[in-house]
Amino acid sequence: MTTTTLKYPSFDLLEVNIDRDLSYKSYQSLKPVKTGDTISRLAFDFSYSRWQNFLNGTTDDTFVATKQLYGQPIVISFYSRHWHGKGIEYLKQLNSLHKEVKANGGNLIVISAEDFTEDLAEMALSNNLSLTIYFDPKNEIAEQMGVYSENDPIWNWFAGIDSNAPLLSSFVVANENVIVFDHNYRDYDEVLLSRDLIKAVGDSTYISNLLLSA
Repeated sequence: MTTTTLKYPSFDLLEVNIDRDLSYKSYQSLKPVKTGDTISRLAFDFSYSRWQNFLNGTTDDTFVATKQLYGQPIVISFYSRHWHGKGIEYLKQLNSLHKEVKANGGNLIVISAEDFTEDLAEMALSNNLSLTIYFDPKNEIAEQMGVYSENDPIWNWFAGIDSNAPLLSSFVVANENVIVFDHNYRDYDEVLLSRDLIKAVGDSTYISNLLLSA
């Protein structure tokens, strides 16, 4: 009777190579800012290439001055082409609000997750949009407002979106960088309440004027 002995090379723990390039990232869900929160000042880049005005669908070269954005209530809304038809409907609703926002003493800025494209210009023309758009392809402001995260991509929330993008969302930022209105689409059934948004802008302007006259 014979015995077969299997021999394996000896194993030394000192031979194990540890890949130190891999770092652990804790999961963090999207956490949009809410009414009552105070944020740091929105750091817009006023380079010419970062802004585009549309007036009745055509490009308008009117310069966006710093004083238009600081010192008045600002409606900040986020958009990406990856929202497809839903995103276009959102822009159309914002377009219907921009005159009321201005009449109540505020400004409306759409933050685009992509740079300017001819497709955007064609979409603005076909929908007769009059909006001011700020291009933020690195999603810096979206991250600041908690509506974009690399750790919680938007496809975790919605089917049919194959690229990470900010939530369709709107916020009214009043003096002292306080959020006085918030809305974001956590599901397709939610509706942006236009009346509440306009009221938040008007109330903020009224309070600001009282403080200035005091």
